[in-house]
Amino acid sequence: MIRYLLALFCLCLDCQAASFNIGDAAPAARPEIQIQGAPIEKFEPGRLYVFECWATWCGPCVATIPHLNALHKKLGSKGIFITGVNVWDGEKGEAAEKNVRDFVQQQGKKMSYPVAIGGKEFIKAWLDNSGTESIPVALVVNGNGVLVWTGHPAELNETLLGDLLVGIKQPKPKANTEKPVTDWLEAMKNKNWDKVEALLPEVLKKLDPEFRPNVKKTTEANIALGRGDPTLFYAMLEERAANENTNAEVQNEVAWQLLTDSRFEGKVNYVLAEKCAVAAVQLSDGKHPDKLDTLARLRFMQGRTAEAIELQEKAVGLADYLTLKDELKATLESLRKGKLPAVDPAE
Repeated sequence: MIRYLLALFCLCLDCQAASFNIGDAAPAARPEIQIQGAPIEKFEPGRLYVFECWATWCGPCVATIPHLNALHKKLGSKGIFITGVNVWDGEKGEAAEKNVRDFVQQQGKKMSYPVAIGGKEFIKAWLDNSGTESIPVALVVNGNGVLVWTGHPAELNETLLGDLLVGIKQPKPKANTEKPVTDWLEAMKNKNWDKVEALLPEVLKKLDPEFRPNVKKTTEANIALGRGDPTLFYAMLEERAANENTNAEVQNEVAWQLLTDSRFEGKVNYVLAEKCAVAAVQLSDGKHPDKLDTLARLRFMQGRTAEAIELQEKAVGLADYLTLKDELKATLESLRKGKLPAVDPAE
């Protein structure tokens, strides 16, 4: 959820650290699970490789699919290979992987380019090491295995990709043009709300007009929440849940954040949490253990302990890989002892 919020803050910005930058050799890690199309196993001279990182829950990511599909159809035969790499999403377990596969299948011909699930090693090597905290983002590698461009995939076009293919370097951004943005993101991470508020006008000027309202609304909601008032943030979560009312993953993420985010302690919006947690279980036909785990937590917090334990037992029975089963078992034991288990704040 933290990464989801950072994606909303950054949207089209490229936030890079020094460990993996343009001009560096691409990491050896490759996407873990190929869903459709041929995997990229090695880089070959005279070709260009676009790794476009996306997630099913990310609205801006989904919005770029038609653009990428058009580029794939036009340039795929000219040595430019696009792979949509799902990150911060499908690697969470078999249920999450199935959700990604179902999404891609539903897109059909509208998403005809190769698609893969990145996995933890890819995410660490390509995203974490480049300081990337927002998606969608495209990382472009030349035939010699060198990173030559990174940015929002909407910026990709035939001319840019053609230049990169033949080795024409792109101009570097003017010095310090993104400094207000990087300072702002750092202030967000450090919860320096006065600085976040002061820098916001300058940050908005650097964004395309279409992105400004969403970033402004999201930032103002986080500032208010950081100062103790969750009203705007609750409204934002409610809007997200309403806009994605058929997406079980989104419903579960909203409910989970409401129940586990320490900033809501003592003022949890149980009405919204109930609505989203129940919807997530219903949309997944009661067969996804992570959705049942969320609902069990909600029931326990509501004082309905017996029902919480029953739901958690079902979640354990449905868990289809060992790590998740162990986590759910630990939660079950905690609930049986009458104690709500702590959660990792980064989840």
